[in-house]
Amino acid sequence: MAKILGIGNLVLDTILTLNHYLQEDEEVRAVSRQFKFGGNTANTLYVLSQLGHETAIVSTLATDEPAKQLKKAIQDHGISTEHIQRFIKGATPTSYIQVSQKTGSRSITHYRDLPELDFEHFAKIEIEAYDWLHFEGRNMDALAGMLNIAKTFLDQQPISLEIEKARDGIEALFGSANLLLFSHHYAKQKGYLDAESLLKDVHKATPTANLVCTWGDQGAWSLSASGELHHEPAQVIKKVVDTLGAGDTFNASMIHHLIAGASLKQAVHEASLLAARKCQQMGLDNLTQPLATRKPIANIKFISSSKATVVPAPGLPHKVVLIKHEDEIKAYENNCPHQDVPLDEAYKIDINPFEMTMKCSVHDAYFRIEDGVCVEGPCWRDELKPVDIEIDPDTGGIYLAE
Repeated sequence: MAKILGIGNLVLDTILTLNHYLQEDEEVRAVSRQFKFGGNTANTLYVLSQLGHETAIVSTLATDEPAKQLKKAIQDHGISTEHIQRFIKGATPTSYIQVSQKTGSRSITHYRDLPELDFEHFAKIEIEAYDWLHFEGRNMDALAGMLNIAKTFLDQQPISLEIEKARDGIEALFGSANLLLFSHHYAKQKGYLDAESLLKDVHKATPTANLVCTWGDQGAWSLSASGELHHEPAQVIKKVVDTLGAGDTFNASMIHHLIAGASLKQAVHEASLLAARKCQQMGLDNLTQPLATRKPIANIKFISSSKATVVPAPGLPHKVVLIKHEDEIKAYENNCPHQDVPLDEAYKIDINPFEMTMKCSVHDAYFRIEDGVCVEGPCWRDELKPVDIEIDPDTGGIYLAE
């Protein structure tokens, strides 16, 4: 176990999970809403704490009610807040995050009305007590001074610097870190078309640092101080659930494995594995545990053509209607498009075996079992939303498709 000090942003995340991203002037209902702590450094430290390290954050907090919630959440997740700087003026920074269930990707809107960390506050911290310092490449007014102190007073402790975005003057600070972690966003902002070109150019100016650049589904590239270039292909993921925090997870795993004595190439490989593991679940909890095993929502032997079976569907906004049609099992979200109510809101779903239709119990809309199209009633020509399912041929278990 190592003592790791992270210097960076701390925000309150408001996470809205949607079926799909909004189009202009579109109004939708969120599937779920969550409030969590966020910020690159905070996320990285949380993953490091799960990997067995003692972590502490250096950041700023307001004095409003959300700030109290943030501080408690950070502490509850194993991150020390003893080096937090408090400001009376300003409000808790917030990130509004939309996560698409369809793709697993996310879009983020930031709002900040709080001062950044003071150089003088950082200068009072006994950084020699820590085994690794990790800096977020922001707060340019104080970052140069903080890195200079770290480089001057630390003998053996490595320093990592995350460069997510292009900021004026940040290139001049590359020589102060042992490990530079670049995002493809930074590379593209600087005009690079690939990670290899970026790393080779940075290596010329900063030959003593280990360099890493992630590039989404193209994988990650690393260039060691000794000049060894390596490409780690992206891990194949059957279904992406949530990419929020994947980069922070990658950075945490890099630090963890380098502390353990792994080579840069080995650390990149392990970091790619853990980042892929994170993309297959919501949030950052329980990353060191195996992914939860899928559970069937029903079994084919209980599904008939004369009765609609309604079952819960974890992860979907509505329950699922299952019914047999010829040699298939049809699955639809239990939500009438007329007024967004369950088909069985008033009573059970009536089946007409001659017309092969299902009737909504609220306003008598009739839907074809074959394709979910409304053929009679107030939402004529509208359709029930189909649900992709998989059936285990051995057990007959019906699963939500991955």
